[in-house]
Amino acid sequence: MIRLAVIGIGRMGSRHARNIAGGVVKGAKLIAVCDTDKKVLDKVCGKYKVPGYTDFVELLDKEKPDGVVIATPHTSHIDIASRCVERGVHTLLEKPISVTVKEARKIVDVLNENKSVIGAMMFNQRTNRMYRKAKQLIEEGKIGNIQRVNFTVTDWYRTQFYYDMGGWRASWSGEGGGTLINQCVHQLDVLQWLIGMPEKVSAICKTVGRNITTENDVTAILSYKDFECVFTASTHEIPGTNRLEIAGEMGKIVIEKYKMKYWLNELKESEINARAVRDYGNKEDKKSKKRSASYGLARMIYDGVYGQQSRIIKNFVSAIENKNKDLLIARMEEGINGLTLINAMNMASWLKRTVDIPLDEDEYERLLAEKISEELGESQAVK
Repeated sequence: MIRLAVIGIGRMGSRHARNIAGGVVKGAKLIAVCDTDKKVLDKVCGKYKVPGYTDFVELLDKEKPDGVVIATPHTSHIDIASRCVERGVHTLLEKPISVTVKEARKIVDVLNENKSVIGAMMFNQRTNRMYRKAKQLIEEGKIGNIQRVNFTVTDWYRTQFYYDMGGWRASWSGEGGGTLINQCVHQLDVLQWLIGMPEKVSAICKTVGRNITTENDVTAILSYKDFECVFTASTHEIPGTNRLEIAGEMGKIVIEKYKMKYWLNELKESEINARAVRDYGNKEDKKSKKRSASYGLARMIYDGVYGQQSRIIKNFVSAIENKNKDLLIARMEEGINGLTLINAMNMASWLKRTVDIPLDEDEYERLLAEKISEELGESQAVK
């Protein structure tokens, strides 16, 4: 039985604690929880009959868990994760890995120095069977070379009331960003997981209709060697859209909400063009096989109750039991890729120019520090 502790028992952490304590995660046992809010801590400890700590180091030293799930504010992720790994404790980290890529690289160094420790990321969208099917089609070359990608994520609607509930929300000083680092982390992870990392990024990040200092509206162009990807996100649209399109030379994939459609052509587009004796192409050459897939009702009900996150925790436990990092759905160091895209989009918008990948990490830290200083200065002026 793998002995797990949960550090940070807010909205997500309390769900993780519930799933582990309730037996949803087979082969794991909840042995302790940690949070700085004593009232919340007492409630969870009483419910699950486990000891609680306000100091995670004390928890590690006294309880000696096999693994931990960290669900604290992301500004604290690297410090807590590093100290867990250094003590030989297997660590599953909630998204995002950190606020800046430069900061995130610290945990990669720590993991490299402690190779027997398993470090995982809570990228639960990778368990989505439609995204997994898309990855299979791409890797098997079923749609040919990618020619165009569009990803629209505007269904994370948030009101001013939401932002006012916590002063840290959508702030450079408290959260390190807005919709990109909060709502879009999973989609950007899925994007790089499916099509890799771009060579260049340009973006316009702005604030629309809300009294916040960070972005809640983003339009970005990710430039790859042979194609472009347009990424659009916002938290102010009604109704919103969640749609991914990947067009290749031999087919197309469309995933929208809980449904997936894909077309597999018999010929490459270049062959259809070369053989054409009509202005719209020969009908017989344009044949394609249309397929569909869905999230699945049973899976939707399960994930609605327990969350996709429970699948990631199960995977984490399995990797610990088998002492095999290769079993992980998402390694911790993979969190750097999505964060790179977030940092790059913000940086491109601030500088009003295209930025290269790899990112100038020192320059991003300097620009973010300026944003934080400006934000705090305005806050003091208002007071």
